[in-house]
Amino acid sequence: MTLQEAAEWMLYQYEAKGFLYQEEAATHLLHHQDEELAYYDHNGNVCVGKAVLVAFNKLTPDAVYERAAKFWRRRLPSDQLGRQQ
Repeated sequence: MTLQEAAEWMLYQYEAKGFLYQEEAATHLLHHQDEELAYYDHNGNVCVGKAVLVAFNKLTPDAVYERAAKFWRRRLPSDQLGRQQ
């Protein structure tokens, strides 16, 4: 799976549900055994690869990331500027 294919898979999941949990995406991508797609951080958390996130962000300009719950969702009129809420 390429970085772009990973981002497109994430986009498909996000559009299908209107949200996407980071752990769900990272766990799926981790099965491809490519640390550019997903990796474990120093705390043992599974993370989406940085290059995949860049590609996903380009595909989802209106998505916001809820840091506390670790998921992407559609932007609401009440959201602050920026991607992270």
